Amino acid sequence: MRILLFIYLIFLPYVNGMEKISIVHNGEERTFLLYVPSVIKDSYNLVIGLHGFTGSASGFEKETTGGFNLYAEENGLIVAYPQGKYFYQPYEAIQADGSAKQIDAYLSSWNHLGPLTKNNKDIEICADTAQPAIQFPSCKDQDRCHWTSCVDDSDFIKTVAMKLTNQFSINKKYVMGLSNGGMMAQLIGCDYPDIFDGVINIVGMHPHKLSCTPDSPIDLLIYGSLFDMSVPPISINSSGGYFYEPLKDTALSWSNQFNCKNITKSKKTQPFDVSETHYFNCDNNVSITAIINNKAAHSWPGITPNEGYCRDNIQSEISYNNCKDIKKIAGSRYLLDRYFKKNL
Repeated sequence: MRILLFIYLIFLPYVNGMEKISIVHNGEERTFLLYVPSVIKDSYNLVIGLHGFTGSASGFEKETTGGFNLYAEENGLIVAYPQGKYFYQPYEAIQADGSAKQIDAYLSSWNHLGPLTKNNKDIEICADTAQPAIQFPSCKDQDRCHWTSCVDDSDFIKTVAMKLTNQFSINKKYVMGLSNGGMMAQLIGCDYPDIFDGVINIVGMHPHKLSCTPDSPIDLLIYGSLFDMSVPPISINSSGGYFYEPLKDTALSWSNQFNCKNITKSKKTQPFDVSETHYFNCDNNVSITAIINNKAAHSWPGITPNEGYCRDNIQSEISYNNCKDIKKIAGSRYLLDRYFKKNL
């Protein structure tokens, strides 16, 4: 197995970089970026990283997470970054001289809303005063509050994970994401607790009264920021008129489902000012961690909220801003060392 794995790694286009891989899913071409660390191991942990709304796979790695491949290399992780469905929405932008210019705005998303609302049409997920969402091309006659695509992203992400499981010797599999990506990550954990070992949901609260819980136990880290008005972790009402489940309610639901027997609460000031609630001694020895960053907004810890709305050259087919190299992985270390540092 070690020799075969070494041969496979030789023929990857970028051993220490990323490869773009295309697959056909439900009759459509879908892509993901793959990072394989330089270290040769008998088995690897796999992380699936999901970008946020209007984000990109490469933008999530480069900017949103501050360069997650650096953390993956540090800890010997294989990482896949799937690309959500996207399209370009035309609109008129007013120039400095007062003239109007036609602009095509890039929009991308993950469809966590469809599965959550399918059998819950009576539950309102946004206020009457909320601006109607732009409809994705894959959607037909959607509710005015439905702001994501309508494709089967849950199965697509599972397909990526299983493809890599068949190619590599994989130990544990985690799915993580920010905002819409975090919402999707939580849904994946609920849909496939037999495939994934854990979820890292960053500023991605599910709709109020629709936050899902898996049937069988897996790890959960759910993180929110006190000054996040877009997807608030405490208040139900967001600045955009959408309703979100409070972070503590989701964590408690998972804790109750998995019969967690103990709970600790703590406050830390380094590397970030956070309040943590940790549920442990749960079924299958999983743990539930709920974190509030007391000084941040809608972003990955240690990264500013305006990062990640870009694409790198590996996704040159996307018309979008070019990404910067940020290289700040303190937030990734803080979040993920609890799962991966001991596995080096």
